[in-house]
Amino acid sequence: MPNLSIIIPVHNEEPSLRRCINSILSQSFKDLEIICVDDGSSDGSAGILQDYIDHEPRVHATAFRRRLGTVLARKLALLDAQGEYIMFVDADDVLLPGACETAVGLMKETKADIVQFSVDFESEEKKTESMDLFISRIFRTREMESHGTSILYDCFVNHRFMHNLWNKIYRAEVCKEAVEAMPDIQLHHYTDLYLSFFILFFADSFRSVKTKPCYRYHFGGGVSTKIPDGEQFRNLCEVSKTLPLMEKFLRDRNAYETNVSVLDAIRSTLRRDMVNKLLTIPNLTREIITIAMESWGGDIIFDFLSETGMFKYPCESRLSMVSNLIDQFKTDQRTIAKLQSDLAEAQSKMRKSPRSSQVLRSPARATSRLGHPSPVSSTIKQEITSSPQRVQFRFVQKLPKI
Repeated sequence: MPNLSIIIPVHNEEPSLRRCINSILSQSFKDLEIICVDDGSSDGSAGILQDYIDHEPRVHATAFRRRLGTVLARKLALLDAQGEYIMFVDADDVLLPGACETAVGLMKETKADIVQFSVDFESEEKKTESMDLFISRIFRTREMESHGTSILYDCFVNHRFMHNLWNKIYRAEVCKEAVEAMPDIQLHHYTDLYLSFFILFFADSFRSVKTKPCYRYHFGGGVSTKIPDGEQFRNLCEVSKTLPLMEKFLRDRNAYETNVSVLDAIRSTLRRDMVNKLLTIPNLTREIITIAMESWGGDIIFDFLSETGMFKYPCESRLSMVSNLIDQFKTDQRTIAKLQSDLAEAQSKMRKSPRSSQVLRSPARATSRLGHPSPVSSTIKQEITSSPQRVQFRFVQKLPKI
């Protein structure tokens, strides 16, 4: 039985996959297994995995017939993992020399459920302000520790550490308990956030330790760094479906009241990210605005308008813009009623005083409305199967139906 299980979800990673796996196989720490899940790849990724399976007994793989998302790929791998400890590696990143030895040593030394280590990065792009912010939050490891119910709070509210999976090592029993309780969902973006929420909930202790860099993050040309189009924005908004699932999970365990601020913080962070994405879309269509309102509520429009500087305009211009939005995007009747009420109030103030054009403010934003659970996509039946590229099975469990 290996001491360490390293999990790699794979979707069309042919250019970087060998580099990633080789960086793990060349580690000085040898008591490990690599579990790869091919998430419906259409390139040569499956063939590469088959080659490793044929020649390297520490590499195991299975495949989904169609793409089910990184959350389910990692869940399947975790349920089969044999190691005492777990690490997650993205297929376009690498482990640096000595990484596994350092990480496992920290787990044994600290006795923590989760230990965060230091990382560095490489980039295909010119360094930007947003990249600097990302690096300052992710790559500058701070010495700290957290315990019990404070762990979720320290991550999502205090931002003492980030929710990324790949810069940490975990006690396997905590991860297994988390994924067995985690509602299944097909998700292709923000997958680290969703799985981390459940792992952090079940963890009793967290440590962040400054080390030599153990992990090299590849800052590439993913959707998070590109201007999204309408379809990409719709896919990004799918993360809104996780909020009611997390809320129900907490309510079922009588843990909602103590973690409501965590859910509010997650929702606020995601909404802010969606607003930032909206600001980058050059041709903002009615369809895109409708997607945003259906996913996040009509009041997201006020976040967007505030960021565009709309509330700096004279009152008459603001009233006209809001009125047009009400006419065009009628998707949330309660929100529309609130907008109309604010509009009427502002018009009344204008009639009473010519100076009123200086006082109209954005309506108060909801801070804890999570909405009702969205229907999860259709039931997955018998999706764990060998792909046309002959990726072999190591395990035969079937995913729970969703």
